[in-house]
Amino acid sequence: MPGDHVPLNVLIVDDEMEACANLQHILNEYVDKDINIVGIANNTRDAEAAIAKAAPAAVFLDIEMPNENAFHFLERIAPFNFEVIFVTAYDEYAVKAFKLNAVDYILKPISITELNQAVHKLKEKIRYKSILSENSVSYAEISNQVSNKIKGQKITLKDSNSIEVVEFRNIYFVEAQGSYVRILFLKGSEIKEITLSGSLTDYEELMPADIFYRIHKSYLINCIHVKKILKDEYSQVVIRDIYTLPISRRRYAPLLQFLKSNDYYHE
Repeated sequence: MPGDHVPLNVLIVDDEMEACANLQHILNEYVDKDINIVGIANNTRDAEAAIAKAAPAAVFLDIEMPNENAFHFLERIAPFNFEVIFVTAYDEYAVKAFKLNAVDYILKPISITELNQAVHKLKEKIRYKSILSENSVSYAEISNQVSNKIKGQKITLKDSNSIEVVEFRNIYFVEAQGSYVRILFLKGSEIKEITLSGSLTDYEELMPADIFYRIHKSYLINCIHVKKILKDEYSQVVIRDIYTLPISRRRYAPLLQFLKSNDYYHE
């Protein structure tokens, strides 16, 4: 592909010097020969100066640093022209917030495999930057989700050449398709769909459990949009009077109970 061997200028920001050296070594020795480390900073003040001087294409940014965390830093210097890969110690809620907002991250201790994947995604993102810039991420919102452990109201759905920021209530259903999922949603007055990598279980974990219900091994539905339950030889649910989806036998009774207890549907 064009641009595969264009040098990628990268800044590393982490308050631990050893962590910076480790990441630099892995990037240079094991990940991508086109990566050019233009600087290392151990705090956000030095990072800001390095960004102004070197204009990196991407920044590997540790989240927790003295005086100012990564989210506050990015909000303060916004708008900016570089891509961000967050580096973080594992935190289940933080990682969920990143996934919901399609934010790129790697976990400490750093895995060469995960770093390779992150750099590959980074180079793809830079190729499509003109598309992605139309849907900029609010780091203040992600910070609020991580810090206060509150539920976001929307999810960022990103494939190789488009991004859709969708409110959960506007998603109709998620359908498993092998190692991918198809998501049907309403955007304005138009019904749209997007196909993404990942399992249905992955998306079941991301969707709010108070409105989404797994009705079948292949379907996760938004109960807000349930219009009718059909019970004949096979059980089915009707979504928005448009889509008729199968309900597995063992999930039929629990689904009815869930719908009734949350006031989504009455027979």
